[in-house]
Amino acid sequence: MSCEKELEQLATSLIKSDSRWFKGNKHYFKALQAFIRHEGLCVYCEKELWSEFDLCIRSCGDHLLPRSTYPLHTEDVDNLVPSCAECNAIKGNYDPSEKGNDGQIVITASITEEIRERLISNAHDYIERWRISCDWRNEFKTAKPLFDEAVALYRKYKESPPPA
Repeated sequence: MSCEKELEQLATSLIKSDSRWFKGNKHYFKALQAFIRHEGLCVYCEKELWSEFDLCIRSCGDHLLPRSTYPLHTEDVDNLVPSCAECNAIKGNYDPSEKGNDGQIVITASITEEIRERLISNAHDYIERWRISCDWRNEFKTAKPLFDEAVALYRKYKESPPPA
């Protein structure tokens, strides 16, 4: 049972509250519903997302089925799940309906709770395989100097713009 109406009521109540975190934030209404549904935990690694001060619901959401492949499910609350930045970055555009332990998952007009749980499980398995096979944490150490170099070049360009 998805408790769709209850999720809508709870999210509406938070948006109407006096809290700066939620007040008037209708743009993230569906993400907030997904956040409540999964108790503020990353669906892939179960990290408690609310414990971090800089939590922002809009930056902790994932489209379980990629928007590029399933544009009709972009605004579907059943396709939104909370995800920490690391899991979201690893998952990227991975489509959990295509590959998984239990084969391809056929996506119909609506994503049921059962289908959502199977998709989450497939994406979780993909993320864990990726973490093991790719040295994810060391990738940052490789990327950071490249980024720093780009910033330094940009500063240099700003200080002495090319002749017109």
